[in-house]
This record gives sequence, structure tokens and C-alpha cells, in this order.
Amino acid sequence: MSRESEHTPSHTPEERRAIVAQVLLGMANGRTVADTAREVKVRAGTIRQWIARDPEVYEEYRRMRPLLGAAFAEEAIRVARESSNATSAQDRTLIDTLKWAAAKAAPMEYGEKQVVEHQGQQTLQVKVLEEDAPVRNVQALKESVVAASLNTAATTLSLPAIQRIEYAEPAE
Repeated sequence: MSRESEHTPSHTPEERRAIVAQVLLGMANGRTVADTAREVKVRAGTIRQWIARDPEVYEEYRRMRPLLGAAFAEEAIRVARESSNATSAQDRTLIDTLKWAAAKAAPMEYGEKQVVEHQGQQTLQVKVLEEDAPVRNVQALKESVVAASLNTAATTLSLPAIQRIEYAEPAE
């Protein structure tokens, strides 16, 4: 790591704030940190360090990421609309890259959503090792397991005195 990226003595705090403000504004318009860094002749890594060091600036950067994602998604749509037979292969690569960048910048909006659903019954077998827990707590655990409704995802067994419970796959 160079001294410039570590302390950047050539930039005053006011200059750093102005550069970071330019970066944040650029993000809303689809410009990356590296895009702005080239423009202002400061390394992108240096600017990222400035952002990371200041919690308020970092929070603002975090709030700008969804805007950057939206800008990338809009750019992908524009490229797709303007694509022609002559440029389709190159455009496909650009569109895929923009979609990936949009998903990374704004995963809640543009990321791949995975929904896991379970239908049917599920069997849970709990093996209590009596040598690891006092006998009175083993009995309490057995009563809790019997009383628990294992058909819901919100089932909770709360027995803090039990020190070790092993999960065993049901025998088929």
C-alpha cells in the first residue's frame, strides 16, 4: 500500500469531501467509483478508503448503491433496445455485465431471489444424551418435544440447562 493511498497528504479534508460528494452524485447517474476516480486523477482504492473511514459518508455510499443498480439496469434496457444484428453478441455481453453489476449494487431489487418452500411433513428426531445433562432437564426436554407443534416453522425449544442435544437424521 502506498503512502498516498494510506494518508493522501496531497488532498485536504475539504478536497476529499468534494471528491467523495462527486463520487456519490456520479453513482446516482450510473458512474462507478473508478469512473469518477479517473476523472479527478485519484486512485479508486484511495477514494474507497476515504469512504470506508467515515461512517456517515459510508452510510451515504450505501444509500447510493441502489441508485447505481437502477442506473445499470436502465442502461441494460437501453442497450437491449438499441441492439442490432451487427452488435448483438457484444451487446449481450454488455447487458449481462450490467445485469450482474445491478444485482451486486442493489441485490434486494435486482438480485436473484431464492424462495424455499416446503410442503408435506417433516420429522425431527432429537437425541438427548443423558450423561451430559441432569435427569430433571432430560424429562423437561422430552415434555417440550411432545408439546411442540413440529408442523410450524416457528417451533422453539427453550431449555437453557440442557448442554448438548444432537440432531439425528430420521431412519428411513
